[in-house]
Amino acid sequence: MRLDYYSAAEGVDIASDRADLCHLADLVTSGGELSLTPTAHPRHLRGVLIEVTGGPVAIGVDDRSYLSIHGGTESRSLLADLLRDVANMDDGGHVHLEYFEGHRFLAPDSMPLIVNSPRGGMPLR
Repeated sequence: MRLDYYSAAEGVDIASDRADLCHLADLVTSGGELSLTPTAHPRHLRGVLIEVTGGPVAIGVDDRSYLSIHGGTESRSLLADLLRDVANMDDGGHVHLEYFEGHRFLAPDSMPLIVNSPRGGMPLR
């Protein structure tokens, strides 16, 4: 799994195989922490921290260079479902997840997230 952080406005780009993306979805559901293999690239994040709190999902990057996701059970479940849907895409593609007024599960201060299909970021067609 590779997590590239661009900026607070541009967000985080996730590239992963199906198994790791499904594992991330499970982690989003249950809460916990996942450390990634360190790299020297300045954009690569070092891991993921999922905190079980209340309310909508807030996505950010913490001071340890971890993707930080926290929110209530229902909101995290909706995010996990989205991650599983992308993991199971039959073709290349990606999903942009950004807050807009009235969003079902994202908090207004949530950072944008791009989740790429395990088959590539763009359709193969």
